Order: sequence, then C-alpha cells, then structure tokens
Amino acid sequence: MKKFIKFAYFFIVILIPINQGLGQEILWSLLDSEGSEENTRAELKNITESSIDNTDYSGKVYPELSIYCEENDPNISIRIDWKRHISSFNKTEIGMKIDGKNYTWMSFNLDKKGQISFQNPSTTSNELVRKFKNIRNLIVEIEPYSEPAINVVFNLSGFASHLEKLEKLCSQ
Repeated sequence: MKKFIKFAYFFIVILIPINQGLGQEILWSLLDSEGSEENTRAELKNITESSIDNTDYSGKVYPELSIYCEENDPNISIRIDWKRHISSFNKTEIGMKIDGKNYTWMSFNLDKKGQISFQNPSTTSNELVRKFKNIRNLIVEIEPYSEPAINVVFNLSGFASHLEKLEKLCSQ
C-alpha cells in the first residue's frame, strides 16, 4: 500500500505538471507545405476536445480546425474538417461562441463531399482569426441537414504564438 501511495504521489507531483506544460504544444500542429502538390502554403491545425457521431458508420470522429494560407497569398483562411458528412448544399451557417459569449453566425462554403466547411481569405476571416488570439475556448455549432445541432469545443490555448509563426511562413 505504501508503494502505491508513493507512486500516486509521484504521478500527481511530477507527471501532471509536465503534461500541462506540454499541452499547448500538443494542441497545435504547424505544417509548412512549401513545394507540396497542394495549394496550401502553411497550415495551423487543432483537433476538437470532444468527438461527434459519424453518420456514415457507427463510430466517433474528432473535427479539425485549420487556419491556413495558400501559395502566393499571405491572407489567412479558416477551414473545419468535420470528418463526416454535414450537408449536400454549397453553403452552411456555422455559429461560433467565443469564451461563453453569444453565438456569431457566419456563412461557410462546403466542399463537394459536404464534410469540410471553409471561408476563403476575407475581412471576416481576418477579424475572426484576430478574435481567436484572445480566447481560450471556441465553441462551434453546426446543424447538419435533417439532424440535430452538433457542438464542438476547440481549445485555443497558445494560439497567438503559433499564429505568429504561421503568418511568417505565409508572408515568405
């Protein structure tokens, strides 16, 4: 029993602070795609903290938020890969709640498969990205066609420092 208590103490005192310190780095992945086949120049990704149901098969998926720029265009774009079918329409409305405030509803385009919602570089995208710099949690709501609403939470801790790196890559 004493060994168990010592092990538990070690785990709490040593390992948990280490994992919390690494947390911000684990939340974000920055990809420099220069010279790749795709049109994306650089991309900053974050995976939601909670899963959602996938209607195509019985399983769970974790949507992914991407902030990116394309080749020869330093402007920032926003994309959410829902990892499942959302709608067959070309556009959809997405609500974003920034740290507990009211939802702001915006129109997003959808890819041909109806799984990825995105905004092309615009004033709206740039304003939204600037708001992301000052928040910790981003709650996103979407209502798939003929289904109840889906809510996901993205932890944006450390976003501001990662955004600076992305902007440097996009401006090269």
